[in-house]
Amino acid sequence: MKADSRSKREQRENRSKKFSVSKALHESESKFQDLSEKSLVGIYLIQNGLFRYVNPTFAEIFGFAVDEVIDRKGPGDLPVPEDREMVKENVRRRVSGEIKSLRYEFRGVTKDGRVIDVEAQGSRTEYLGTPALIGTIQDVTERKKAEELLRQAEEKYRGIFENAVEGIFQSTPRGRLIAANPALAKMLGYQTPEEVTAVHDVSRQIYVDRAQRREFVRTLERDGIIRGFECEFYRKDGSRIWVSMNARAIRDGNGVVNCYEGTIEDITERKKSEYELNLLNQLNRSIVDNAPVAIFTLNKDGAVTSVNSALASLAGLDTKTAEKLLGFDWLKNPFAMKSGLAGHIERGLKGEKFQLWDFPFINFVGDKHLYIDFKGVPLKGRDGSVDGLLCIVEDTTHRVETRARALQEAKMSFIGRLAAGIAHQLNNPLAMVVAYAELAAKQVTSFPHGTDKNTGWRELSEYLNIVEEEAFRCRIVVDDLLRLPQKDGFEVTDVDINELLSNLLELVGVGKSGVKITKELSPSLPLVRGDVTGLRQIFMNLISNALDAVEGRADGSIMLRTKPARGHVTVEVKDNGVGIPTTIVDNIFEPFFTTKESKGLGLGLSLCHDLLSNMGGAVRADSKPGRGTSFFVTLPASKAG
Repeated sequence: MKADSRSKREQRENRSKKFSVSKALHESESKFQDLSEKSLVGIYLIQNGLFRYVNPTFAEIFGFAVDEVIDRKGPGDLPVPEDREMVKENVRRRVSGEIKSLRYEFRGVTKDGRVIDVEAQGSRTEYLGTPALIGTIQDVTERKKAEELLRQAEEKYRGIFENAVEGIFQSTPRGRLIAANPALAKMLGYQTPEEVTAVHDVSRQIYVDRAQRREFVRTLERDGIIRGFECEFYRKDGSRIWVSMNARAIRDGNGVVNCYEGTIEDITERKKSEYELNLLNQLNRSIVDNAPVAIFTLNKDGAVTSVNSALASLAGLDTKTAEKLLGFDWLKNPFAMKSGLAGHIERGLKGEKFQLWDFPFINFVGDKHLYIDFKGVPLKGRDGSVDGLLCIVEDTTHRVETRARALQEAKMSFIGRLAAGIAHQLNNPLAMVVAYAELAAKQVTSFPHGTDKNTGWRELSEYLNIVEEEAFRCRIVVDDLLRLPQKDGFEVTDVDINELLSNLLELVGVGKSGVKITKELSPSLPLVRGDVTGLRQIFMNLISNALDAVEGRADGSIMLRTKPARGHVTVEVKDNGVGIPTTIVDNIFEPFFTTKESKGLGLGLSLCHDLLSNMGGAVRADSKPGRGTSFFVTLPASKAG
């Protein structure tokens, strides 16, 4: 009985224990299921090649419902084809006990076909007495994208850092370089960036002037950023370079500066160019200020913006008061407007350069009878638009007066030669008159005095004496004419004959006469040697003659042609007028010879011939009646041209 009672009691205790164990297991499973259902990561159990359990998060990662996965999907159904074998192998190794646990990543395919990045971790277990694999899974797609973007950004900025043309650096407030790129190393003469980062005090080892380092630090501490900070650096070999720095201060959460970072540009060549340009500007300024000619600039409105002392002198002002000319408006000045100078300046401000010779001028104090050469050169900006006008003015009053005197002397010399020619022609007849007057007087005195005609013979003798005396006076005049001096009075300089002809045509106003003008001016023409005033007179005469030759013709035309020759320049003035008879063409350069009965004395071409001879040039004519005339002027070319 006791044994039966004990056996029943043991059975009750066993049932109680089993119930307690079952209850604890149920409670444990409930807790696991609750944790699993609410977990933010996917949880799975794999056994015999199928998912025996997955939580909602697992199913959601792949876009399935839980019941679409459990006992229906295996670990090889979710990866992309390329990763499928890797996943199966990892599952096998853990289930078999080859490895205890493993964390790895693979690419999965969701229900709708999207590819996602997945991180899996699991370890071996037993489920219902059979080996199984339990683990977790996470969707790391966004993390992988972020990591890839970060990697690309790091590669990008590393590439910029490594390949930048400018130097890039990081340094501590105490002056230690903690980062440098290859460009900075090369700039400072080091082989590698690591050599640069070995610098522990830039103020002593890099900066030429330590005060500049202190200024750099003060600015960054105060403003947090600095741009275009220029200073001198030492290179490794001790040589110096100029640099320009842009930098900013990097602060921690408490506002304390951790480091400075920025870029460095080598501006040594630029500083050298600026220095040389400054020297050149100083030289140019010195040249302009001390130039013997007036130099000034106008803005696009025609107002003076800069002057030199020579302009003040030309204007009749003291050099110390040259500033009074600043702002002077040439376009609105009454004299400039009346004389036509304002019109030339206005053309210059429109982009057309010009030059005026011996232009009449009145200065500020009213001095008249002044003459200037005025050259205007448009000043253009980078876009080609005219910003102003450079004006160069030379006082030519003395030259004009000298040339006027020289021209007068040349004319007088010509007249002297002409008078000498006349005197030479009169000398012989006068000698005959004197001789025969003497013979006649002697003959009269030999007649008898007692005749009734003594009174008449005496009167005749007196008349013959008067003829003899006046003839001797004429011989004295003739001798004086023969001794008349000849002077040249020329100032031979380099002359741009193309420019002279163009300006002369404008001055003469040939275009207004209705005559067609053709210019064939060689662009490669050298300068010629000659007297400017004389050349103007020569071509003025030739053009005037051409105009006279075509007068009355409806198709009248004149052509000016220039061309270079060996050591000379030839200028042709051609018209389609009446022409010159061949019988007299060789006489047209003789004084007082003219084919125009009612115009002139016939001295123009003779004067042209003499002027050109004094300049080392020559002139010839080629003409046929009814076919026009061509004058060919030959001038010596300048060696400088």
